[in-house]
Amino acid sequence: MRVFVTTELFPFTHGGIGRSIANMLSVSSEQELASTAVVWVGDEFDAARFEMLYPKVRLIVASRETYRLVDDDGISYPPEWAFTATEWHWQSVRAMQGLLRLAAEKSLDYVEFHDWGGLAFASLQEKLLGRAFADTVLAVRLHTADSLLADVDSRPVDKRALAVYDLERKALADCDVIVAQLPEVARAMQAFFAFADDDWNARLVLHASPVVLDIGAVAARSIEPSSDTNIVFSSKIQHLKRPELFVRGCCGFLRANPDYRGSIVFAAHSSDENYQQRIERMVPADLRQRFQFLDKLNVTERHNAVSRSVCVFTSPFESFCLAAYEASMSGGICVVNATNPAFGEHSPWIDDVNSIKFDGGAPSLAAALGRAIKGGARDIVRVPQTAAPWTLAPKPRADAPAVDSMPLVSVVVPHFNLGHYLVRTIDSVLASTYANVELVVVDDCSTERFSQLAIERLEGIHERLRIVRNEMNLGLAATRNVALTHVRGDYVLTLDADDLISPGFIELAVGALTARPGYDFVIPQTGFFLDADEGQIGRQVAFTDYAVFFGEAAAIGMYENRFSTATCLARTRVLRELGYREELEAYEDWDMYMRATAAGKRFVVTNGIHFFYRRRQESMYHTPERLARHRSLYHDLIRKKTWRTGVLRMPLYVVEAGTSRGAEAEALMERVEAMQARLNHFERSRAVFAVLKLQSWAQRNAPWVARLARKGARVARGMLRRLRSRG
Repeated sequence: MRVFVTTELFPFTHGGIGRSIANMLSVSSEQELASTAVVWVGDEFDAARFEMLYPKVRLIVASRETYRLVDDDGISYPPEWAFTATEWHWQSVRAMQGLLRLAAEKSLDYVEFHDWGGLAFASLQEKLLGRAFADTVLAVRLHTADSLLADVDSRPVDKRALAVYDLERKALADCDVIVAQLPEVARAMQAFFAFADDDWNARLVLHASPVVLDIGAVAARSIEPSSDTNIVFSSKIQHLKRPELFVRGCCGFLRANPDYRGSIVFAAHSSDENYQQRIERMVPADLRQRFQFLDKLNVTERHNAVSRSVCVFTSPFESFCLAAYEASMSGGICVVNATNPAFGEHSPWIDDVNSIKFDGGAPSLAAALGRAIKGGARDIVRVPQTAAPWTLAPKPRADAPAVDSMPLVSVVVPHFNLGHYLVRTIDSVLASTYANVELVVVDDCSTERFSQLAIERLEGIHERLRIVRNEMNLGLAATRNVALTHVRGDYVLTLDADDLISPGFIELAVGALTARPGYDFVIPQTGFFLDADEGQIGRQVAFTDYAVFFGEAAAIGMYENRFSTATCLARTRVLRELGYREELEAYEDWDMYMRATAAGKRFVVTNGIHFFYRRRQESMYHTPERLARHRSLYHDLIRKKTWRTGVLRMPLYVVEAGTSRGAEAEALMERVEAMQARLNHFERSRAVFAVLKLQSWAQRNAPWVARLARKGARVARGMLRRLRSRG
């Protein structure tokens, strides 16, 4: 079965991604449609209309209501409000769950995601973990990544944009197939995300989406232009599309061609009224009567506007520019920006044949418009014809499953004055479904008597448990390094002395790394628990709090740790190679993950919660003193690291200017955002929705009910106070 996973689909939503998928469905045969499914990731969707348009296509809606907090294997998933870095991470988990529902019905041969937002992230992790999609080709089509647009657009970015960059890059790094519309677009995306040629090219497939016109047949030739032919801007009025360049070029053309009698038409809408007004104010007073802004054209009016005009496309980047193909195939003459890879030298767009190209500047655009009006470029552009990626035999990945084995896993537990919790931590490891495990507990000169006794009693108690004692107190980072010198296993699981690991995590992680030699770390998602809730772990769905990670968090990881907690399963040789920086008082795990990512180490991330972090009142990670010292600790973290730009090599601490807010303000902002997310989740719940609807009805139709309820509540409170006073 062929599957498209998307957050957009024409005619239900606007946007090029949805139109591209609709076009692929429109040109499919009845037989192809019968073996096609769409996984819609969103909440409001007209399923009845979809069935009318595509009666043979299977539809799966991955909505808030269908999101599962626990699966059939008893694995819990973070709720929506826990995904505080970016909602796209949660969207990807919803997509994965929707695919699993479909996979329970049908065999999935080929699944295609759009690149926008890294929607494929969670599904790809399930495949890398060996939990699903083993025989399925998971592909990502290059429409236009949000991260790349942020690089060419004028919009401000925040930490959420950095998280989206990490998700988008991770999805492209892990997918089986990369589908590019055009070769120059593929090269631009490869360069932006810094992929090596051998990795990128081995997975690259060229396939342009078909173009389907809403009205009329494809024209045989473009129009015969004249001095009355209008010049049209049909793209959305936003900075990325460069409408200001269009205005400047058209003004230059009008002044250089006084005999031209046509109009300059904006056949486009803007979501930002202030920005459109800025564009309108750019037009000189003596030329304003020559410009028209038409923002509410219907399909027929828009078709008439572009098919009888010179259409200009000034954007510096597009992955395909469907609007330009539609304009040319409808009969319009297209003037295109030659610096845009979608119109590059190796694209279907040929200067003076089926288009007029300009060099990206206003003077060049003015000259190109003069050439277009004089009748150049009469041919129609042709969409490249290549085999669809779902018809191709799967390309083998460089990673191949290793020989089946049970390599030894060493669980290292640094310990200092946590004797009250240590035994339970050890028990969680011994309860693992993976048998070939050794435990190495390193005591860092505990001073508490109970902890000292706990260490003494553990010595020799189990054949798989070894106790190592530091001769002096070394600190957490150095104690972890000591532990690495004592391990015997091929893999290491790092685990603090008060935390717990799920029974299935070690087996899951070892299976992933054994089958994927190119990967080095497996990262578990994290649920926080209080001492009183410990007995509910494994039976409960919800946790006190959550920490959600990406693994390879190269961008947002500069500012906050989205790599992992201190707990991960990794190859022993890699951890020994990297080590922990012993001069750091904290963040030694964050630092190690930063260096691992910079060295090209690869991560696999679980979607379910497999690590349980004990939230203690005295925990070093939650004390006011720790928050107050965040700035100095963060500076220590990024010391001795550099970054390059051009020929410059600079210390990484220059990024500290971007984290100038105080630690208390930063922590408060994160807490407010988390609380707001929880509140939004609460308000969207079906139970609360029903109560609010009932309250609204009562206020309109039976206001006496509300008055009676308030009076009853006052009476109840009074009785309760009297009872307490008698007690």
